[in-house]
Amino acid sequence: MITINILTKFHKDWMKTVTSIVYTSLTKFHEDWMKYVISIVYTSDLINILTKFHKDWMKTATSIINILTKFRKDWMKTVTSTVFTNIVDGRTHTRTTDARHHTVT
Repeated sequence: MITINILTKFHKDWMKTVTSIVYTSLTKFHEDWMKYVISIVYTSDLINILTKFHKDWMKTATSIINILTKFRKDWMKTVTSTVFTNIVDGRTHTRTTDARHHTVT
């Protein structure tokens, strides 16, 4: 009877110990796993936010570049037209006097 009681007590103690170890291990694993998953989700969300910001920024930057390019093209047309018109009208031709001074007529 004493032997059975000792074995029963040993078995109960052993079960408590094993259960505690397994529970602690699983709890620790679960906590670490959750930290890892939360880290991945956070990183993924952050990457998505940065990607969206980059796409929006690229649209804005491209739009600004297009506006500046259009302005430059329009400016070149205006300047070219003005210079060409002045040359055709004779307003930009200079004549040299005897003293070698240039006069605009």
